[in-house]
Amino acid sequence: MSKVQDGLSHKKAIELASEIERTEAALKEMKKQLREFVEKNGDLETSDKIWKLTTSESWKFDPEGLKEMSELMALEGYNPFEFFQLPKRNLDKLGWDESVLAQFGQKRETKRFVSRKK
Repeated sequence: MSKVQDGLSHKKAIELASEIERTEAALKEMKKQLREFVEKNGDLETSDKIWKLTTSESWKFDPEGLKEMSELMALEGYNPFEFFQLPKRNLDKLGWDESVLAQFGQKRETKRFVSRKK
């Protein structure tokens, strides 16, 4: 087994990853049970936190609504393009490669530490 800089072997890394997977599954189940309790009984206060259901709000606009909204924004002195962003999924639908997109903006990349199902 090869060792990495911090001394964690490949075998130990697999054991650690497996333990994280087990712990995350247990945490998910515990949160499910706690959510059910809060749904039935209301907010729950611990020494450090308040567990409660909160509402998040979002809006969905059809293309015509966005067009009308952007016109109103412009009339009110706003630049609509400072508010609107194109998600990666929508950019992918255009089928443009990076050289085309680079003419209009800058690519940003972030690295996330994730695990995926096999």
